[in-house]
Amino acid sequence: MYRIYDCLTTQHDIVLVLVAVLLGLGGIHTAFNLYARACIGRLRQRIAWLFLTGVVTGSAIWATHFIAMLAYDPIVPVGYDPVLTAVSLVIAIAATSVGFAIASFRGPHPVLSRVVGGLVVGLGISAMHFTGMSAMSVPGVISWHMDIVIAAILLGAVFGMISLWLAGSARTTREMLWGKTNLTIAVATMHFSAMGALIITPDPTMRVPAQLISSEYLSVGVAVIVTILIAIGFITAMVDRQLRAHVSNRMRILGDSAIEALVLTQNGRVIETNESFLRLVNAKQDEVNDSEFLSHWLTEVPQAFRGGSINYVETSLRTRDQVDVPVEVIRREIPADDFSDNTVIFGLRDLRERHAAEKHIRFLAEHDSLTQLLNRTTFNDRITEAIIEADETGVPLTVMCLDLDHFKELNDSFGHIAGDHALRELGERLSKLNSDNITIARVGGDEFVILLHHQNRPDVALASANARAVAQDILDCIAIPIFINNNHRAKLSGSIGIAHYPSDGEDAEAILFHADLAMYRVKQSGGNDTVFYSSEMDEEYRFKRQLSSNLRQAMENDTLEVHYQPQCHADSHEIMAFEALLRWNDPQMGNIPPSRFIPVAEETGLINQVGEWVLRKACQEAASWRKPLGIGVNLSAVQLQDLELPNIVRRIVEQSGLDPKRLELEVTETALIHNPARSMKILSEIKKLGVRIAMDDFGTGYSSLATLQNFPVDRIKIDQSFIAKLIGNDQAVAIVRAVINLSHDLNLSVIAEGVETDDQARFLTDNDCNEVQGYKYGYPRPINEYWHVVHPNSNDQDIAADLAKSANRVSGFEAR
Repeated sequence: MYRIYDCLTTQHDIVLVLVAVLLGLGGIHTAFNLYARACIGRLRQRIAWLFLTGVVTGSAIWATHFIAMLAYDPIVPVGYDPVLTAVSLVIAIAATSVGFAIASFRGPHPVLSRVVGGLVVGLGISAMHFTGMSAMSVPGVISWHMDIVIAAILLGAVFGMISLWLAGSARTTREMLWGKTNLTIAVATMHFSAMGALIITPDPTMRVPAQLISSEYLSVGVAVIVTILIAIGFITAMVDRQLRAHVSNRMRILGDSAIEALVLTQNGRVIETNESFLRLVNAKQDEVNDSEFLSHWLTEVPQAFRGGSINYVETSLRTRDQVDVPVEVIRREIPADDFSDNTVIFGLRDLRERHAAEKHIRFLAEHDSLTQLLNRTTFNDRITEAIIEADETGVPLTVMCLDLDHFKELNDSFGHIAGDHALRELGERLSKLNSDNITIARVGGDEFVILLHHQNRPDVALASANARAVAQDILDCIAIPIFINNNHRAKLSGSIGIAHYPSDGEDAEAILFHADLAMYRVKQSGGNDTVFYSSEMDEEYRFKRQLSSNLRQAMENDTLEVHYQPQCHADSHEIMAFEALLRWNDPQMGNIPPSRFIPVAEETGLINQVGEWVLRKACQEAASWRKPLGIGVNLSAVQLQDLELPNIVRRIVEQSGLDPKRLELEVTETALIHNPARSMKILSEIKKLGVRIAMDDFGTGYSSLATLQNFPVDRIKIDQSFIAKLIGNDQAVAIVRAVINLSHDLNLSVIAEGVETDDQARFLTDNDCNEVQGYKYGYPRPINEYWHVVHPNSNDQDIAADLAKSANRVSGFEAR
């Protein structure tokens, strides 16, 4: 080591040594730029670039060597053999060309190729050096320290291998810097180590051949040759870089103009990206360049896509922050040309928004948009799957049908916006009860269904207990008041029907139907409760369905009848009016009382048609009477919610020709309070027609005094339940007397229903009751049995004429 140091410091001109090193650096810098270009492109272009790389590299190393030789002072005259000098240049060019060619080989083991190529370059440097040393001729004997020679050769080989190993494909500035540095070290260490091994023993008897090249001429030749070669290489690399930069810039502009991400790769490594891709992976350009695109950024792609057999795939893109982004990737290949290697372009599209939209669409398809609970279609799928599972495991299922009580009144009172708000609030509450064992869905309006899975194999009693507990939790959720506005809170309740599978039904349709039957049983009982399905509910349902069908046929066939019960003056017993009462004698089921078929008509929606039919018949009949007696017709609670009712009444009165003052419509207090605002509107419009309003069954409702104050009532009808208890019941006496006095104070007429005995009639007369009605004064009968009342002073001939006239009126009225 000391000998090498002494040789460098005492036997070399430091200025020329620095010139040699700088010349070598310049040549090697240009060489690696050419090598980077030689690693891309078609084979023919690569060979040309590799040859140019070898020429520049070899010439630079050769020039470094000989300039350093010129810096060496052996004390004796020195000449150089022109042939060996030229051979050393050829060796340098050939060795570096072969070495760089091996390093650029695209095989399965690129690192091995680069190490072997570096070894060839390192050994080529040694070969060039010692061949060049052999060209040196001095008047003396040249010998070597072989241990230093061997070390010099090894150092050159090692640093040569390291240089091309670290340089890789010389795509980045860092790679080229490592390659340049280590190759310069390889040249310098090898040269100066070898020079330290040189021993020149002067011998004056030896003569130097005259044809040798002198140091002066050699320095000029080296300078000229190397300057020309390095300039050629530098200019060529610069022009090529500008051309490729121009193409790359155009590609980048094209890529940046695209909405989606673009990535360009060569040999699997990223060479260019657009800004969209950088934003997508949250990285900078230098963090992306030269990375293995498929293995680093797209970690889960099929082998067929990697090999190019397929050109489209949906996968995940791994960002710099290790976040997986769903993307679709399209692969396109651009064949190599004179300026670039075979290039693969990957177009990527961020699928997050599409996936979110698809997820939202699936959610909307499976869920109710208002409450966010499952919808009917999804619930049907769930219950079908659950029944299959129950058949396999033997574990029963429970289905519940839930309907909110009086929800229509909430909508009518506060509007549909408030109703939707209430449903959303209930949806949020009920969704919190959802679990692996409980599935809740909204199937329409204010109707919900619940699917309950049971653990293990419980018996019917345990399953029922579990179902009842869940149903109570649901009712508790519903019972919490719902904020409507600053002045109102809505307090709802629910009716729940429960059925078990398989004990209460053999399929999904049957089990849902039976749970629905049980729910309707709760509704009929007042709601806010839970009822389990039983087989007798089927019998009742079949009976109601038959009753409804027969009622519809009776209307179509005009086989319903209207009977009339007289309403009399309490003192004189003179008939003042009749109440029209519907009667039905079905050919199959016999006489059916109104208390049986009217509720069925209300449930099935027939009541509006039935009520209109009765009103038309009664008005038509009353209009034909000679004596202008009053006619009373009952309205159901369902009719009283129909906004078209005033128009229907007006049309029937006009068509029948009945004086509207003779018509009295009887409504129950319970019917009024279902929706007070709507009832008030409808009754007020009817009153404008001149029709009278009577409150039927007074005293059995919820807020009698408020009703009298708020609604346009003309007459009060005392319910027959109080009349029946008049004799011997002080409370009934007090109530009836109070109602009569209240009516007089409010300037309302009052009539008592259900009067059957003389004692009852005497009490009512004594207490100034205006009118009475009941079996004591007449049973409900066809109007023919009261012909003498409605057509007084008529003989047989008049009766026949009146009957014909009445028939013609009926015919004409129905035709209209």
